[in-house]
Amino acid sequence: MKYEYKGTTGNTEIEVDEHFYEILVSLDREEFNSDRKHSRRNPISLEGLEYEGEWFADGTDLLGDMIRGEESVRLNDALALLTPDQQELVQQIYFDVVPPSEIAQHKGVDKSAISHRLDRVHKRLKKYLK
Repeated sequence: MKYEYKGTTGNTEIEVDEHFYEILVSLDREEFNSDRKHSRRNPISLEGLEYEGEWFADGTDLLGDMIRGEESVRLNDALALLTPDQQELVQQIYFDVVPPSEIAQHKGVDKSAISHRLDRVHKRLKKYLK
């Protein structure tokens, strides 16, 4: 008789005699029933579990941190390509959170000039980061 074995790598058919076929089918049925009983009696959600002392207990997103770290390196490389004036503008706008109108007033230019400078910075960064 042909018995279909459902393994982790896929299904495989094997040829067995009738006695072993009945044993294998019986074991499959017992495993199925046991799994079903267990899942009914122990409904568990990973959301409700506490993992104190485990490496992921603090809730940090390790993959996200790695990706952000790689993005940070790329962004720093891109910022290094800007002129010193452009780097200063980025520093003031995005890190020091100085309003463009205040920067314009300090430099003695119109606010639209600061906007145009930022547009050039964005285009240059976009070109590098693309």
